[in-house]
This record gives sequence, C-alpha cells and structure tokens, in this order.
Amino acid sequence: MKPTHLNNKNSNRINLITSDYKNRDQNSASVSVPLILPDSLESRRIEFLDYVNAARVNIISFAKEYGWGVLTKEEFMDRVIIFDYKNEFNLTLLKLAEADPTKHLPDTYCAALEKRTLISVTPEYFSEVYPEGNEDRSFEKLLTHEIAHRLHIRILNGEEKAMGPIWFYEGFAIYAADQFSISDIILSKEEMIKIMKDPERGSYVNYNYIFRYFVNKVPLKELILKAKEENFNDELIIMLN
Repeated sequence: MKPTHLNNKNSNRINLITSDYKNRDQNSASVSVPLILPDSLESRRIEFLDYVNAARVNIISFAKEYGWGVLTKEEFMDRVIIFDYKNEFNLTLLKLAEADPTKHLPDTYCAALEKRTLISVTPEYFSEVYPEGNEDRSFEKLLTHEIAHRLHIRILNGEEKAMGPIWFYEGFAIYAADQFSISDIILSKEEMIKIMKDPERGSYVNYNYIFRYFVNKVPLKELILKAKEENFNDELIIMLN
C-alpha cells in the first residue's frame, strides 16, 4: 500500500512489487518481502534486492555465531522502501515512529527499521552526507545496522529500555554490521570515559572503538545482559587501562 503522505503532486509514483528474489548465499532464505521503489529507482530493483538480501544474510550469520539463530527465524520486516528524496524519507520515518511530523532529522539519519518497515535513502545520498561511513559495502552495512537493532531487542525479549547507553546499543549494531572494522582511530582513557557518559548522540567511529575494546575483554552476551544496569558504565570504566 502506498504511504498516504507520499500521495501528493511532488512525489514520484511508488511501485509495489512482491519480489521472490532467490539469494546467492546458501545460508539464507529467499527475500519475499515487498520492495517499494520510486520510478527513478525502478531500473535498479535487482541492485536493491541484492543489498537487502546481503543485509539479511549478515544478520543471520552474526546471530548464528553467537547462538541467537532461532531469533532470526521470523522475518524482521514486512516491506522495504527506498527513497530518492530525503524529505520523503523523513516524513515516512516520523509517521512510522508516531513522532511530531515537524521534528527535524539530521541529514545523516539515512535508514531505519520501524513498525516492521525498513526504509532508507539511496547509497549515493548516504555516501554524500556521511563520508565518515564510506567503506567497502557501506550501504549493505547500513541496512544490516538497522536490522541489528531489532535483533538486539529480540535478544532482550522485547525490552527496548534494556539496550543500555547510546554508545553501547549503537556499538552493538555497528559491530553486528561489521562497520568501521578497519578503523585506525585510537582513543585515550579520558576520551572513552567522556564519550561513554555523554547522553547525546556522537561519532559512530568512536562508538565502534569503545564497543570493540570491551568485547575483547568481556563476552558479548554478558555485556548485553548487564547493559541495563545503572552502574554499567562505571563497571566498564574500571576496566580501562
């Protein structure tokens, strides 16, 4: 069904086609969720199906590695929408999230998975507004990142508030998506503490460094279970060298 807010004279016609795309990875089921594209992107349908399928394969593989395979049996989404205009992406996200439609969203907010709908801007827009994230398979990893948030919530039996501080739950999605895996950034103890205690959203490259630092010291499953505790940050900070 066409989102009602996109039904205006400034919007491209949206085509809804249920795709039975057979994946190219032997460990993944076929993609059978609707992929919704504007006319301007229709010629790239197979390309976007590849991106979505690769993201699903990534999550399935990651979940199996940590014993969460059963949590991926149920599909994470009912449809995928790719937008060629950021404004339409913003309006759709705010509507799905039942948020104030006048709320400002940063240019770098490029993908989300809300109400079982995965939405995203184009790879070109993402690369333009977020050069920090340009790496091999960056758009595929962007989609993987958003699905990873939903896996995280399933691991916690739906307790979204138990996901922990922002650096941790974003760090988890970054880790699951294998983003910034070859980053050469190094943070000092003082810088890490400042970032960990900051409630405002910061650099994902920094989150990646901090998350990987602690995963190398504490089993991931243990970190996930403890992240909801009030003294979570304090206990980790003690471990800093």
